[in-house]
Amino acid sequence: MSPGIPSVISHYRLRAPIGEGGMAVVYQAEDLRLGRDVAIKLLRLDAIGAEHWLARFEREARLASALKHPHICTIHELGEHDGQPFIVMERLEGVTVRQCLQSGPMPPERVLELARQIADALDAAHRRGIVHRDIKPANLFVTDGDQIKILDFGVAKLARGEGPPTGTVSLEPLGQPEAAADLTRTGAAVGTVAYMSPEQARGLPADARSDLFSLGSVLYEMSTGQRAFGGDDAARILGRIVNGAYLPPRSVNPAIPEALDAIIRRLITVDPEQRYQTAADLLVDIDAALRAPGCQRDPSNGTSAAVYGLTRRRRVAVWLGAVTAVATTGVAASVWLLQRAAPLAERDSIVIGSMENNTGDADFDGVLVTAVNVQLSQSPFLDIVPERRLGETLRLMGRTADERLTHALAREVCQRLGVKAMVDGSLAALGRNYVLLLNATDCLTGQVIARAQAEATTKPSVLTALGGLSKRIRTTLGESLPTIQKFDVPIEQATTPSLAALKAYTLGLEERRRGRELESIAFFNQAIELDRQFASAYGTLSTVYGGLGEWRRSEDSARHAYELRGRVSERERLFIEYQYHDRVTGNADRAAGALQLWKAAYPRDWRPANALALAHNRTGQYARAEAEAREALRRSPGQAFALSNLAFAYQSMGRYADARRVADEAVALGVETSPTRRLLYHLAVLAGDGSAETHVAWSKDRPREFDIVSARAEVAGYEGRVREASDLYRRAADIATARGLKGTASGYLAHIAWMEALYGERRHAADRVSRIIAAAEDIESRATIPRFRAAAALGLVGLVAEAQALVRRAEHRYPEATFLRTVLSPTTRAAIALQQGRADAAIDALGAAIPTEFGTIAGLVPGYLRGEAYLQKGLLTEAIAEYTKVLEHRGVSPFAPVIPMARLGIARAHARAGDAASSRRAYDELFAIWKHADAGFVPLAAARGEYAALSSRPD
Repeated sequence: MSPGIPSVISHYRLRAPIGEGGMAVVYQAEDLRLGRDVAIKLLRLDAIGAEHWLARFEREARLASALKHPHICTIHELGEHDGQPFIVMERLEGVTVRQCLQSGPMPPERVLELARQIADALDAAHRRGIVHRDIKPANLFVTDGDQIKILDFGVAKLARGEGPPTGTVSLEPLGQPEAAADLTRTGAAVGTVAYMSPEQARGLPADARSDLFSLGSVLYEMSTGQRAFGGDDAARILGRIVNGAYLPPRSVNPAIPEALDAIIRRLITVDPEQRYQTAADLLVDIDAALRAPGCQRDPSNGTSAAVYGLTRRRRVAVWLGAVTAVATTGVAASVWLLQRAAPLAERDSIVIGSMENNTGDADFDGVLVTAVNVQLSQSPFLDIVPERRLGETLRLMGRTADERLTHALAREVCQRLGVKAMVDGSLAALGRNYVLLLNATDCLTGQVIARAQAEATTKPSVLTALGGLSKRIRTTLGESLPTIQKFDVPIEQATTPSLAALKAYTLGLEERRRGRELESIAFFNQAIELDRQFASAYGTLSTVYGGLGEWRRSEDSARHAYELRGRVSERERLFIEYQYHDRVTGNADRAAGALQLWKAAYPRDWRPANALALAHNRTGQYARAEAEAREALRRSPGQAFALSNLAFAYQSMGRYADARRVADEAVALGVETSPTRRLLYHLAVLAGDGSAETHVAWSKDRPREFDIVSARAEVAGYEGRVREASDLYRRAADIATARGLKGTASGYLAHIAWMEALYGERRHAADRVSRIIAAAEDIESRATIPRFRAAAALGLVGLVAEAQALVRRAEHRYPEATFLRTVLSPTTRAAIALQQGRADAAIDALGAAIPTEFGTIAGLVPGYLRGEAYLQKGLLTEAIAEYTKVLEHRGVSPFAPVIPMARLGIARAHARAGDAASSRRAYDELFAIWKHADAGFVPLAAARGEYAALSSRPD
């Protein structure tokens, strides 16, 4: 122990000196209260009385303790004991960069990795307004864990504050031991001569760019083994710095990659305006250089000791530390690697766990997970496990699907799914500020791959901070800088700058995840009320409304989202463009084009493939729909909507067993949608196995009960129980209206009108259809694309002007709509022509429907009308062929009223062709369908009369 130094300072027992500088001595010590090893720095006895030395000593502690960052020393305490000032620091072990350089230059990739850590720390300090002013190899410490620590903020100052009363120049004698490296003298400039910036050398104020110049000088030496500005006295060194006289790094060491050479040369440019203006700018180029050829780290290099050529005996123990970053004007962030893990491979996935809200502020509950999801989802590189799949896995584990994913539970889910990595984190209050932590963890080993931390000074800036951390995590997980730069919209732009709006949006997403689409609407509308520029909320609301049959509301929301598409991420923009053409213009080709771009840009996203499956189902391309649905399931196994679309594709192709198997799988997984249950109800009725009532019971009192009620109405109408069908459709409409779904309700009334037009006695049907359509229009006068069944019904009963008005309205509003061109207009014109006895005109009109006539959206109507036209013309073979196609495609709409009517058409065509036997068979099949039909059911009465007349004829 040095003379005059007590063995115990405050509650710290000093053991042995481990370092000495110009103003202080550092001792190994024991914290007697907490029982931990620390380092304690004592101001030298001969400096205690010097006011400027004491000020510098206190400044170091004050500034360093304000900068909690993984690459800046952690200060535990600043105190005084019997007139002896001291600073207590955390214990760490390792070597300084100066010691590393005794073995010569470092490999380029190592230089860049360390440079990245230093730049990250400087970025944190500079954002806080603190300039170090003495960046040099002796002040950069490498721990045994390969972490850089910036030491000695003794000459640092606040950028807007004042420096010490008299400046100091730290002279590091050439070729001298480390202990002598920090001797100082009084002078006009501040810093260490060999690493000063030109402005420091001239005695001018130093800003953040001065630190970057000094860092450039250090990187030069790390890369070449020589100082950038050499010389045997201070004057000569300062002259070279001021004049920018140095040898290009690559001329000294040709092994230096061009990218690293360019970084160093820009850093040590004499003119501050030509340097990097911020450490954040420097980090961008460092990340790019790390991925450039020649900078891939050789795994055989092993630990830092091997890289530097140092033995364990030559390492020294130093007590310093690091935690996080702070900024006074918003947000500062840092990220550090805890191990170099292999980046994610193409098929690797990640699980997003919980974000612990330790602030006590409920506004943050759930919001942070949504924000992280949105930010990481921008990446085409990352495959994020969907929430539905997480819920499925939790159920298989005997837990509830919505259980919060703690770190341990998330890791268990991660392992069960065979996923490589997980991301989770926390938010805590720090005084008036907020501290965010984001971790990437290897699911198998439990080791942290990367940890990013930031501090936000305001509540709204938490989202900004989280966006920055997510970007850093993307880099760590292996994403290239170009894709990050292309696919990185700030979180407040990708979602909303309003925390309250994001909270409402998050609650809406949670309702959807639980299968409660209707309940989610209120939350999405609340999000939009709070932020009228919330594009994603409009887009999601459009999806919800579309799934419910609220086409006009879906269209309005899609239009708003499209107008705001410049405010969203690239992935969301592609989705919004698809949705706009699907819901607003109705141009199926442009919608499909947007989906193909989306699918190609994000090869891991299931949604574009699923949307293509839905589009192909609508247009009758069922083999393609099957392929896309399978692709969506490959990208996201167990996905509810993809299972639903696959089941509908199988049903439409008549593969009922496959359809039921897929739908049952969705039920077993607990992810079935209401349309999936509707499909299962229809398949159960087809099979006659008695299980249909289980689906009716399932739907009872659910928000979308109208789905099963309308499915029952279809079956009743198919079987000729028209009064029951009408009652059920009206009940479905009432339930939908009570839920605020007027567009859905009007659609059910359109089904009644179509049934009346097909089944009714033509003399009375016109009045009934007219009243039904008027009621539908009264419920929803702004129907999107008018229900084609309504227009066709009006045409079929002779209300020509009304039918044509519906078509003209649609043509004016939707000139690009594929649906208008291939379904609405041709079926309406054909219905009018049939009613007027112009069969040729009907056949001509229906030519436009051929590409999509067996899609789910057309519901077999065009084929039936074409059969009617051929029958009207007396082309009996052609009529039978068309009717038969309708029956062969029954899976498209198993209980559509045109199916029994097509059988009636076949019976009539065979009778007129003189084939009594075939005609009787067709009638018998029809009577089996209508065995429980209403008394006075007009088509059945007509069929029985025709059958009786047929029976009196010989075969």
